[in-house]
Amino acid sequence: MTSAVKIVDFRPAIRRRVHEDIAEQLRDAILDGRFPAGSKLPPERELAMGFKVNRTSIRDAIKVLEGLNLVHVRQGDGATVQPLVEASFDLLPAMIFHGGRVDVRVILEILEVTRPLLFEMAKLGLERASETQINRLRALGARMADAQLKEDDRAAAGRELLVAIADMTGNRVWQMLARRLRTLLASEQLQETRRRIRKDHGRMAAFVGDCIEHHKAGRDEKALAALRHALEALGQGFNDYAQIRPATGKR
Repeated sequence: MTSAVKIVDFRPAIRRRVHEDIAEQLRDAILDGRFPAGSKLPPERELAMGFKVNRTSIRDAIKVLEGLNLVHVRQGDGATVQPLVEASFDLLPAMIFHGGRVDVRVILEILEVTRPLLFEMAKLGLERASETQINRLRALGARMADAQLKEDDRAAAGRELLVAIADMTGNRVWQMLARRLRTLLASEQLQETRRRIRKDHGRMAAFVGDCIEHHKAGRDEKALAALRHALEALGQGFNDYAQIRPATGKR
């Protein structure tokens, strides 16, 4: 009878962080559907043979998966794969980019949730902003628009812009959510995704600038319209990427 370990065909783990590397490979196997929800991971002994490591490393790797709510462990019954909807938000970066591929469908699902939320956050922020906070937005927008800066620096300014807008609201929940989103966007997987999709930070910065100027002049409706355009620009690169790869949404 063929072992499940041989079917999945793992590579030897990297010695400098053995259990983390094993956890990443098992995580990707789950995300790719090689271990569907409701199935069980192979026994520790088989996994140890497949990865060429000791069982302690396998146990530590499974604890990582358990921390992500990817598996449920019962004594004597092994590790059962959980539905992805039960998983931690910390899994999102790997859902978007793993195995060298971008899953645009996940990105579009995130945008479907975050765009309206970010608009409401920014709308409230504009209502409550101080002059100092508006100046902070203007400075971050200028960094996003600066073509002389490295793309990574312009992207970092965009992440800080979200936090700056949340701070304008004075609402601690918005501030916490914006910082959580900044961490998500700064993850290694999301950074690689951004580099492949090549977002136009200058276009988004231009809309932010328009929004600030309309707000300063008391043109609230135009300020909100510019704000909406800025958020649409945020996701335009992802939409374009999805149209290029409609079949799988992956590269």
